[in-house]
Amino acid sequence: MQPDRAARAPSWSELEGIRLLRGVATALVRLGDSYGTESLSHPYPTEAQQALDATVLACLLLKADPPESLPDLIQWAADLPVEAWPFALPADALRSGSQLLDRGTRQPTQLCYEWAVDGERSAALSEQPFMAAAARRCREEDYPEAYQAFRRLLIRRPVLTDRDLVTLPGAHLGDLEPLRDLLRDIYQPVPASYIHPGRGVCTACARCGTLLHPTTKGGMWCERQICQKRDSVRAGREYRTDHDGGINLLIRPLRQWVSAPGIQELRLARRLTKAGADVELWPDYGAYGMRVLLADGTAWAVEHKDWTTPALLGRRAVPPRSGPPHDRCVWVVPASRLSEQPNFRATFERYRQGASPHLVTDSELALAVREASGSVSSGARSDAPVTRSPDDESKGALF
Repeated sequence: MQPDRAARAPSWSELEGIRLLRGVATALVRLGDSYGTESLSHPYPTEAQQALDATVLACLLLKADPPESLPDLIQWAADLPVEAWPFALPADALRSGSQLLDRGTRQPTQLCYEWAVDGERSAALSEQPFMAAAARRCREEDYPEAYQAFRRLLIRRPVLTDRDLVTLPGAHLGDLEPLRDLLRDIYQPVPASYIHPGRGVCTACARCGTLLHPTTKGGMWCERQICQKRDSVRAGREYRTDHDGGINLLIRPLRQWVSAPGIQELRLARRLTKAGADVELWPDYGAYGMRVLLADGTAWAVEHKDWTTPALLGRRAVPPRSGPPHDRCVWVVPASRLSEQPNFRATFERYRQGASPHLVTDSELALAVREASGSVSSGARSDAPVTRSPDDESKGALF
């Protein structure tokens, strides 16, 4: 049943709507990871039951028709853009037309993950526990090469066979040996939802390498939004489920927050190196994304991010707490984000706090590097990074 949005109680605050959206997003991610939103069983996970109860209560307070069950709530998430739900949200909290579940696969979207990881108890949904464990082990061994190899593996190989998990540490000349046990924790047997019915194979995305989801209409869906935005999702390598002992897929938090942005991060590093910078990836065991040393001697601490929700990204913007010294810290997003959402930077700036990093595009950063190297005159620059005005400091963030 779809919600009746004719009446909205004026007493219902946007803050309550934000809390409810976080709760629903967290529940959907938990369901997708543990059960699969397409096949539910009782009893429901605690987060799912709490999200259903909270949504029903909100609808009753707002005099809107509530979802009748958890499958009904999932139907909402797959069929309705979030702004069509009955509760109020800030105008800049999300992009129009955004959905929590993909309609064809019932899998959590990137937006869903962004809202889930924004919750108070979101550590298990983020990459941080796993990356911190890897950094700690490599630091104990005084082995930065192992951490570098680990990051590159997550970016380039989201799919590994059982044989790979046994042979890779040795194949990398020992670089991955300190992380052998961790690899077994983060590469898990491929879920059934990725397997083609009747064929017993999984298909990788030709662009990013992660596995594609078969859709209800016989198509293929990639969880990476940047792959979806192309003309069509391109099918790549096929894996038999019994190939080399079985197929393992990197867990979603690491695919979402390390592998996906990492592809663009490596591309940006090559671009900056070609423009004349000295680039060090993941310095000091991943203290930040890359240290960019310009030709004029200044160093930038750079984090590459690709989020759909600039408000949530702005809330998370913090300077590095460790790592090599730097003169400036910036967060970088693809220029396409600003083309698609003209208010992306303004919204990010409105929600970031104090001395946190400013936002630039990959194109702006590359231009700054070329200017520093003398290959572009400063007068030719037309898209310089926007700095925050003093007036912006007084603008409070709602959530």
